[in-house]
Amino acid sequence: MKRLNVLIASFVFLMLQMLVAPRIALGEISPDFPLLLVAYFAIHQTPVRGSISGFVVGLIQDLFNPQLLGLNALTKSVAGYAVSVTGAKADPDNDLFLLALFSITALGHDFVYLLIFTGLDPGKFFMLLLTVSIPSSIYTAVVGVIVHRIAVVLGTKGVRTFGKARP
Repeated sequence: MKRLNVLIASFVFLMLQMLVAPRIALGEISPDFPLLLVAYFAIHQTPVRGSISGFVVGLIQDLFNPQLLGLNALTKSVAGYAVSVTGAKADPDNDLFLLALFSITALGHDFVYLLIFTGLDPGKFFMLLLTVSIPSSIYTAVVGVIVHRIAVVLGTKGVRTFGKARP
């Protein structure tokens, strides 16, 4: 049952990325729903499980863009690991913590992504970092806190315990 919930959540967040993100985008700036999924899952997991969840979500996302196959898997694996290490040491239900965590995670993800995507071209790298990545990381963080608040209001046990490791 727990794996089914994870698959359903993965499907929902990927659909949000494909259907909702383009509609709420501000030019090139849009939230990264798959990254939020990785962060939600990884915050309650060990670093290995956080990395694996990031890899799986990133690989599924990469299947829609085979030219860059593996890039999202790599960057989301790193993000999942980082969130797992950080999330274990803080209160994951604090909105300010989540805002900072999502923002830093999105910025770190985009930093690694852009290093590879731009082929280490400093001009392209810094232009995209300043004009797209920084605003997108803030947008992703705000949307992530809103999604978290909605999940808390829904109050179902499945939402509150999503991703938590079994004892």
